[in-house]
Amino acid sequence: MRLRAWMVGAAAIVFAAGCSKAPKPMSDAERSALADSVTQVATGMFASVATKATADTMFSYYVRGDALVHAEYGMVYPTYDSFVKAVRAAWQSMKSVAITLDQKRVTVLDRDVVVLTALLNGATKDTAGKEAPFHEAWMAVYHRTPDGWKIAADHESTTPPAPAPTPAKPARKTR
Repeated sequence: MRLRAWMVGAAAIVFAAGCSKAPKPMSDAERSALADSVTQVATGMFASVATKATADTMFSYYVRGDALVHAEYGMVYPTYDSFVKAVRAAWQSMKSVAITLDQKRVTVLDRDVVVLTALLNGATKDTAGKEAPFHEAWMAVYHRTPDGWKIAADHESTTPPAPAPTPAKPARKTR
């Protein structure tokens, strides 16, 4: 009986030691490869949207369900469904979208999580032919899934408007 207890105890120690091993640190080459992979996915997303300007094209690059959080312009969309509803309404009259990623910065957090930050520059055109240029900051957290890299969280914002000019103060009279 004592031998069995010893064996169970030893097995528990070996199992715990195996489970607590820290992951192997990433090399610079691995980090670079992950950064390149996510950059290609992001670039591909905007190229796909330019080719086929539909909300569904864009949604194919995001995780589904409650795992997604999207924030923009002072709003937080805490679920995939809330995000889909807002984008479909906004893109209803969208005819084309052209977006470039500028000033990209990629931060590899681990083998399955990468953050991409960039400036989005481009223009949209609606079905009436009205073009609207835009420039915004975008940050996306990419998560590796069985279907490849998907956006799990993102945020976009524009530059705040310039402050209104302050009226000049009248000169003070001296005595």
